[in-house]
Amino acid sequence: MSKEYTDKQINSMILFLRVNNIAEMYYLDKSKDYGKNYLPTKDDSQDKGDYVFFDYKSGSHLSRDMVTSTAISEGWKENWTTTGEQ
Repeated sequence: MSKEYTDKQINSMILFLRVNNIAEMYYLDKSKDYGKNYLPTKDDSQDKGDYVFFDYKSGSHLSRDMVTSTAISEGWKENWTTTGEQ
């Protein structure tokens, strides 16, 4: 079972990946049509979350679990800040 992270922690992970030039990702609201960046679900009756992530560096869609595992494997810690750990 994986740990649940808050939105604040997810945002910290996204910033960590961006600052360290690992990924350049953003939330995409699945309820909106983003053209080529939109990844529709096959069955709209299944709730798969409100957001997906899109990484502009790799051109790929990512799940929340993929974002957290990438950030952690690259060295993100809960007390990480842009000036280093506190």
